[in-house]
Amino acid sequence: MTRLALVLCGFLIYFIQAQLLPAIFHTNWLPNLILTITVMVTLFKGRRMGLMVAVVGGIVHDVLISNFFGLHLFPYVIVVYLLSAVKHRIYEERWYWSSAIVAICTLLDGLIRSFMILASGGDLHLGVYLLHMVVPVLFWNGVLGAIVHGLLWRKEEQQDYIW
Repeated sequence: MTRLALVLCGFLIYFIQAQLLPAIFHTNWLPNLILTITVMVTLFKGRRMGLMVAVVGGIVHDVLISNFFGLHLFPYVIVVYLLSAVKHRIYEERWYWSSAIVAICTLLDGLIRSFMILASGGDLHLGVYLLHMVVPVLFWNGVLGAIVHGLLWRKEEQQDYIW
């Protein structure tokens, strides 16, 4: 039953990222729910689960949504490794910390992605890309991080509760 629930949650997250968010935000940038889920799972469940979500989410994002394979997969994996290395020192299980960490990871993801585009020979102006494609997403990913924190925290409390 748990595996079925995880698969259904994955389909729901994909639907929200690929269909619902583009319908709500009529801009060049979109909040990245898959990155937000990856960061939050890493914070709550650790590196191993975070890497699994990063790989699956990155492949799904690249194959089904993006047009350049590896553009999301590679930054997600790097973000999980860096986050899992420092989370024991900085993370308190409060929603505003989750929101701030998601925003920082969004900036890191944008920087890694822009350097990948530059390294592949793409025509990209780093400052313009960050200002128009990454900075607007910081706020919305932070909001999504607070929402996902609330959902995961409630689930953690249910799992820790023993009868």
